[in-house]
Amino acid sequence: MPRTKKRHIDPEEKTRRVLRVARDLFVEKGYHNVTIPTIVKASGVSTGAIYSYFTNKETLARRIHENTMQDFQTMLQERFEEESTIRGKLEAFSILCFDITESDPVMMEYMLYMKHSEFMSDTVPICFTEPFKMVRQIISEGIEAGEIRSQDVYVAAISYTGVIIRAIELKLLCVVSTDLHDLAPDLLQNAWSAIKST
Repeated sequence: MPRTKKRHIDPEEKTRRVLRVARDLFVEKGYHNVTIPTIVKASGVSTGAIYSYFTNKETLARRIHENTMQDFQTMLQERFEEESTIRGKLEAFSILCFDITESDPVMMEYMLYMKHSEFMSDTVPICFTEPFKMVRQIISEGIEAGEIRSQDVYVAAISYTGVIIRAIELKLLCVVSTDLHDLAPDLLQNAWSAIKST
């Protein structure tokens, strides 16, 4: 009698699937409108398996938040390592944001629109997370070097990233249909012009 092979799915793959599906659902429906049974149905991972990885929905949400921000920070640090100038680093940040918007819009929507404080009271707004601190640090260095006009660092950061983030928002809302990389030369020039030293 032939032995049947047991179907084995890597626990790490299951965890990744749950995290990916849950993040998609949180963005689409809102955190409070998503239940563990909804995640089970969408992911194909059993309730028991999900609870073996995560204590509850809040623990799952916290892991999604930590992973998403860590992934973004890691990608940003890699891009910064390839650049030596203030402007080059700011443009690397912008192009990374465009890359994510075009290839993984749910990740970008998650970072921009999720109200994390509704379900994780100890989290900070995205503008105070490490990647955005890194951007402010670069702008501060640019002001000290005279490449960026002397001004409040937060104002300069808003002026620069505002151009980039607004373009991304319009892309996510389908107001802009053009690939952001095609618009990048003008967007990057406009963002830099908003803060550069005259």
